[in-house]
Amino acid sequence: MTVPGRKPKLGKNELVARVAEAVTSGRYRILPHARQRCTERDVAAADIECALENGHPVPRRDRYDALEGDWSYCFQGRTVDEDTLLVVVAFEDWMLVVTVVRLDR
Repeated sequence: MTVPGRKPKLGKNELVARVAEAVTSGRYRILPHARQRCTERDVAAADIECALENGHPVPRRDRYDALEGDWSYCFQGRTVDEDTLLVVVAFEDWMLVVTVVRLDR
């Protein structure tokens, strides 16, 4: 359902394609909040890439940010060490890694 005045949410196929392209091309940035969480949660950039490359979208965890006027999307996948990782991303010109959450620790 589309809400008037709200940017539409990406469909699953487009989302997966955009994430794959960003990871393959290296056109993504890990935002300061995500970097802090990576340090606190022992998550490396390789873990983020692995989870995004081999993971899947979790639409029920996607969020619309009225202040930013855009969506953030949740992916769940496995790290290099096979731990479960949630990665929240958003898109501007590049993909932005907003935060990460380890589910197995």
